[in-house]
Amino acid sequence: MSNTELKKIIAFDLDGTLAESKQELSNEMATLLYSLSLKTKVAIISGGSYRQFQKQIIPKLTEASQGKSLNNIFFLPTSGTCRYEYDEKIKDWREVYTHMFASSVKTRVINELNNILGKHKSDFEIPEKHYGTYIEDRGNQITLSAMGQEAPLGEKSTWDPTGKKRLRIKSDLEHVVPEVEANLGGTTSVDVLPKGFDKSFGLKITLEALKLSVKDILFVGDAVFKGGNDYSPSLIGIETIGVKNPTETALLISNLL
Repeated sequence: MSNTELKKIIAFDLDGTLAESKQELSNEMATLLYSLSLKTKVAIISGGSYRQFQKQIIPKLTEASQGKSLNNIFFLPTSGTCRYEYDEKIKDWREVYTHMFASSVKTRVINELNNILGKHKSDFEIPEKHYGTYIEDRGNQITLSAMGQEAPLGEKSTWDPTGKKRLRIKSDLEHVVPEVEANLGGTTSVDVLPKGFDKSFGLKITLEALKLSVKDILFVGDAVFKGGNDYSPSLIGIETIGVKNPTETALLISNLL
């Protein structure tokens, strides 16, 4: 693909696509993303909270830019329920949009997840050993990490490689709380959002804000299978490329450049 064929915006999932789960961007990936942002707009969308962007992305991107502008890069935490844009005045990202989760629905979701983790734990094959908290309330998204938020990548990757265990959790949760939808993220996570709000909706809101259409964007993710949290963009006509890991993404970006 030549530079003239670049879409007006290239969007990437984070964990499993740009970086390993909960890990910082590599120096190579940060440099590639910054180089891409000099040619087109770049969006990074993730089920993770903005805190994860601060840990995983911002330090490396800041280093790669060498103090130059990053205003062609957008952050879309919690599946795009909020958007952060770079502010030249403060030399940092600021929130410009947010969509909140109804508190009454959140309470029901958390109660049901606690049931799954408690009396139904064995039914859903939740490991006894865990690292950190299971449930994280990210304001506009609730995330269940079946082995805890701080589980080592090596152990996480072996628990549910096919996604079958988490699909059972998804099905049960959506049956009990029909106002939400749950999608698989990373290797052990289930991201819970208000029904109808997934990555496709988050990207669509961003496109509308930029006065662009679905034809103007390319999306890259590692969980593009049905039930995966990178699947929905393809359903609204966004061109989607599936990758297996950050190495494949780095090669893709190199080809785009």
